[in-house]
Amino acid sequence: MCANYKKMYAFKEARGTGIASQLLEIALEFAKQYYEECYLETFSNMEAANRFYQKNGFIALASPLVETPHYACDKWYLKHL
Repeated sequence: MCANYKKMYAFKEARGTGIASQLLEIALEFAKQYYEECYLETFSNMEAANRFYQKNGFIALASPLVETPHYACDKWYLKHL
């Protein structure tokens, strides 16, 4: 899910359209059926995306939930569903 939101903020045409909020709502409604939490990874320099996640109830974490070989991202968020 994270990559799709980052792409939207990279494309000027997608900014300010409300599409991100709609997609997030749909994705989280679906996720609630199967999961208790939603975990996201992103980049600290994606300022609009970080504001968006926080505005929508995601809590910033100090480190990733699980150490993985994927270290490209430097911001992590968790939302209880």
